[in-house]
Amino acid sequence: MHGSKGLKGPAMVAFARKIFYPSLIISEEKIQVIHLDETGKRINRLAEERLDPQIIESGEVKDPQQLAKSLRTLFAAAKITENLVVVGIPENKCYTKVLELPKLKFNELEEAVTWEADTYLPVESEKVYMDWKIVREDQKNTVSILLIAVPKEIIEGYTAALKMAGLTPVAFETTALSLVRLIENSQERTLMVEILERHAVLMLSKGKAIESSSIVAFSEGSEQENFKNLIQTIVKMLTYYEEKKNQEKIQRIFICGEGASTSVRQTIATGTGRSVEFAPVPVENLPKGKEQSLTVVSSLAKTDIQAPRDQYTINLLPPAIQGEFDHVNTESGTKFLLIVSTAVTVSLTFAALIALLVLNNQNASLASQKEQLGPLSAQTGQVVAETQRLNWASNTIVSVAEKQTFPQGKIAQILSNTPEGVSIVLMTLDENQHKLQITGRAATRQDMLKFRDNINNGESFTDAILPLSSLERSQNVEFILTATSL
Repeated sequence: MHGSKGLKGPAMVAFARKIFYPSLIISEEKIQVIHLDETGKRINRLAEERLDPQIIESGEVKDPQQLAKSLRTLFAAAKITENLVVVGIPENKCYTKVLELPKLKFNELEEAVTWEADTYLPVESEKVYMDWKIVREDQKNTVSILLIAVPKEIIEGYTAALKMAGLTPVAFETTALSLVRLIENSQERTLMVEILERHAVLMLSKGKAIESSSIVAFSEGSEQENFKNLIQTIVKMLTYYEEKKNQEKIQRIFICGEGASTSVRQTIATGTGRSVEFAPVPVENLPKGKEQSLTVVSSLAKTDIQAPRDQYTINLLPPAIQGEFDHVNTESGTKFLLIVSTAVTVSLTFAALIALLVLNNQNASLASQKEQLGPLSAQTGQVVAETQRLNWASNTIVSVAEKQTFPQGKIAQILSNTPEGVSIVLMTLDENQHKLQITGRAATRQDMLKFRDNINNGESFTDAILPLSSLERSQNVEFILTATSL
């Protein structure tokens, strides 16, 4: 199960700052891509490609090679060259749940969500990618957690096709998350309906909390029969939440999607007895007449992309891809640290050598003057004494510099002894306190223990310690290791 958010360290490379990535919606009917400008308010690139019905069925990719081909065609048409993308996936087979939990410390909250997930998920937790976020904190010492899980085969099918197309996902998001972003600032309970060619997505929410989501499949029969079924499902959902759960009445329904027309809006309003509006449009320059068709992908493009470990966002990115970003980030950060440390060391040593040469020249000059002038005056004697003191200090600086072990040497030793299954997220070395702290992630418990033993057996550190909580998991272990610097 992928659900551990862990402790916050440096952001992964892809999440270092606010960037608007090319954003893909991949549904059974079509794929859409949007790339916003740097302001995030206007479209810079846009393209759409219809899909053969056999490529994706019930949200699962059946033909990744054909999907990859369509993705390459789409990106060529949009003239998009970036390869990092945000991916929106259909709501089919997604599991959504709002949990009410007591306010706990972050690590305790993570454990509580994991236990609750095992209770509520209709499938084994090891068969899903899962993430959660805090959507509400009230004054009653409780927090509301939005939990979303997707079967691994769904995510991995899209990942395989993206890789074939030369694309790397930085985030996966379900349709419900994109829909709720359109109205998350409203505190009234609202129903959102996305109407597509072969199905409709229903999403009931209040604020940022998704309370329920559902899929209504359309048959190849009459359009009238399909909308009759859709309206019946909407009425059942409204009745359940308003009467059986004693919730406030849902006054407004929003619709979007390629099937969201004025006539459809009127049909749903008549059938439900509620006010029906078109969904808010999140960007300024959508093509006229295509606003509702592009609403969801536009919302996806505006999402705040953070690593899965962030407790206020949801990202269903598989751990393997996250690990690749972490590895790149760790290597970049370490190289930068080594360069800076080396530059500082060289600069100090060079300055000490220059000072030594200058003082030696001054000493030689004074010695020559002494031979020429005979006995020195008391004032001249003081100058010579001061020169000798400075000369001794310079020799001491050079001697200490030659014997000192600089931080980059210790860091290089750690990196060279890091097992393949371990990624370092954050490293803190306090030379004054002789303390080392490493935050990282290990593929297995054995990889983590091997890393600890490597540090203990090295020449720079001793007493490497792991907390007992790090030993509880056997795979995808996040840890904080401390050691003493020699």
